[in-house]
Amino acid sequence: MPRTYRRKTSWGSTPLEEIERAASEVKGGKSIRSVAKERQIDRSTVRRYIKKRDTQEVKSVGYSGTASAKRVFSEEVEKELAEHIKKLAEQFHGISPKKCRELALELAGRNNIPTPSNWTEKGLAGKEWFKNFLARHHLSCRMPEATSLGRATAFNKTTVGEFFDNLAKVIDR
Repeated sequence: MPRTYRRKTSWGSTPLEEIERAASEVKGGKSIRSVAKERQIDRSTVRRYIKKRDTQEVKSVGYSGTASAKRVFSEEVEKELAEHIKKLAEQFHGISPKKCRELALELAGRNNIPTPSNWTEKGLAGKEWFKNFLARHHLSCRMPEATSLGRATAFNKTTVGEFFDNLAKVIDR
């Protein structure tokens, strides 16, 4: 299966309200087949919904996806982790992808968040989770390049401003 899945059908995309209206018409005396044809809903879908409604099992309709069910961290915790990684990068302490994955496992351990078994076996978060985490938060986590203290302190607003002022003078000549 490709890593970025694109749906090819419209199955399961009928809104819950539309199916509820169809079910109420069936309950009013119309046949399932005629209601399904009028509303352009598959009759099996209407029948399945009525059966679930009678047994009080209706939560949602269609394929809601499993990504939210398999999520390790909540959105708030993930946002906190992403901000921490950004802050480290701003302070010239960029971390490698492996360290970032270890950090995610450590965060889960400290907050008593259940993790997949392969995370604890390997001692770091999974590659797929990490790739998707970076994509969700528009991050880039690469092997950091060594930055000396002199270089880090010299890269400030006044020094860079002076450089561009001098550059403008040279271009004007």
